[in-house]
Amino acid sequence: MEEKEMKENNNEEAIREEKKKFNLFKKKEVWISGLIGLVLGGVIIYLLGMFGFPGLGHETLITFKGGRIRKNEVFKQMEEQYPISYILELIDKSVLEKMYDVTDEEKEEIKEEAESILSMYQMYYGYTEKQFLEENGFNTKEDFIDYMEFDYRRNLCVIDYYKTLISNEEIENYYNDNVYGEINTKHMLVKTSDTVTDKQALATANEILAKLKEGKSFDDVADEYKDKITTENVDFDSFDATTLATEYVEASKKLEKDKYTTEAVKTSFGYHIIYCINKADKPSLEEVENDIVETLGAGLEKEDQYIRYKALIKLREDKKIKFKNKDLEEKYEEYCEQVNTATSTNTEE
Repeated sequence: MEEKEMKENNNEEAIREEKKKFNLFKKKEVWISGLIGLVLGGVIIYLLGMFGFPGLGHETLITFKGGRIRKNEVFKQMEEQYPISYILELIDKSVLEKMYDVTDEEKEEIKEEAESILSMYQMYYGYTEKQFLEENGFNTKEDFIDYMEFDYRRNLCVIDYYKTLISNEEIENYYNDNVYGEINTKHMLVKTSDTVTDKQALATANEILAKLKEGKSFDDVADEYKDKITTENVDFDSFDATTLATEYVEASKKLEKDKYTTEAVKTSFGYHIIYCINKADKPSLEEVENDIVETLGAGLEKEDQYIRYKALIKLREDKKIKFKNKDLEEKYEEYCEQVNTATSTNTEE
């Protein structure tokens, strides 16, 4: 796929990053790890010992503002779920569904992301869809998509929490300094390789530029040099440009619509002649505020790897979550204390 020619990371690094991303779904342990997981495991073990599975009724186990969770709901699928994370997922799913509406367009995007993950697992691991679902604790593909939708809402909650930690001034400054609209480009790349030296690649790129300056169209010149170049369309905006070579992005930002770079742009891949097809207007701050907060929030996550857990603890406090059993309440308080006092150390998933 030619678009990969624009990536700064090599194939092995890209594969490692993709695998790291997909491993987030392993056993549904996206939000629970290490010491925290052990505490929640204690909660589930306690529940099983206290209630058992027989004779489950509809007694209220947990209440929150606008809803409740009953005993039979907690244990309905306990045997099929990974017990460490299940109880908190159940609470948060119920709360977040009432807080955040997901539009039809967003649901479609979530489905597409799920399909992408399934495809990547097949590419990197050789998994069938069935193998992926079974190994990651999903009964059906619909269960996986439902989990993705839940995770989407959970991320919206985290973003709202970050807004309480990031000032409006920080958000506005990032918007003014870094945000621009989508840029649509196409380019001709003369690659350097073991058989094409830097000097030779630059000479070919300069030949191409000379043809363009004579008045020939970009597409005609690209066709003329098709045996010496690669061509592709590259579209990006301020939030996904990080996957592209910085030199390519900066050169593209300076171009006006229907103009091309008058000098070859050098990247680690070789020399590019870039043509600007179109530039969209800068989006409003309101349209991209969540994207900005998520970007700035990455810095908060580096400082405190437990900050997402803390966001959900704050959510449960705001929704006045109450455990109707004293021992269960104490277990949850112990969990919260460990999260809130945890030191930020990098652990491997």
